[in-house]
Amino acid sequence: MKTDQEKVFDKYEKRGNQNWREMIARDPRRFNAYQQARYDWILKTAGDVRGKKVLDAGCGGGSLSYLLAKAGASVVGVEYDERGVAFARGNLASADPHKRLSYEFMQGSVYELPFPDTSFDLVVSCEVIEHLDKPEKMLSEIKRVLKLGGKVILTTPYRLTELPKDPNHVHEFYPGELLALMSGHFAEARVKETHHMFWRSLYVYGFRFAGKRALAKWTINALTMWFGWNPFMIDYPEGKFDLFSSLLAWGTKLK
Repeated sequence: MKTDQEKVFDKYEKRGNQNWREMIARDPRRFNAYQQARYDWILKTAGDVRGKKVLDAGCGGGSLSYLLAKAGASVVGVEYDERGVAFARGNLASADPHKRLSYEFMQGSVYELPFPDTSFDLVVSCEVIEHLDKPEKMLSEIKRVLKLGGKVILTTPYRLTELPKDPNHVHEFYPGELLALMSGHFAEARVKETHHMFWRSLYVYGFRFAGKRALAKWTINALTMWFGWNPFMIDYPEGKFDLFSSLLAWGTKLK
């Protein structure tokens, strides 16, 4: 199925089911605390989702959809690539063999969501908007399918360079830039800086004395997995000058 997304990238050819594997891994060398914090920031901002109908726009392999369904939401995941849809269905089937959770996945474009107006209580979108040539079109569609009073929550990388650092990204955002975009569609729009750069730099550093092994990454992964402490979830005071590597944005549909 052809979609309106202008930039096609080879995520699934190169990485396959990587996000899901990293989320469910019980090995600190394979788990991904950085990625997990993206999901957890969304869950924290969403609050209690029990009984709510939630759209995961650009759901990928279904990792965030699974966490939302586990929290009690009725989740619909939309993904433009049929391989992502297949991964999502297989992942949740293996994680929920007795079909106790409420979820479904379908192929579709975030530019033309296949749902009637006012269908969802909450829409989430994790690391999608930076891949789009027309992000405002996605936000307009999200607003259309949200109920009055419904909330949208998304994450995206913090823009650090003039051109996108990731060649798969069409456009990365500064906080003010993303806030202006969100405010054009949603009331009470907010943008929060997350994933402090100190921890990010430590996470990706390869120690020479250890053969450039990512010892700090493994330690942070272990702390997150075994003790529930993830430094990427530290909530720093707003207004303090610091460097961050990720953005969390949310807004409400009031009209």
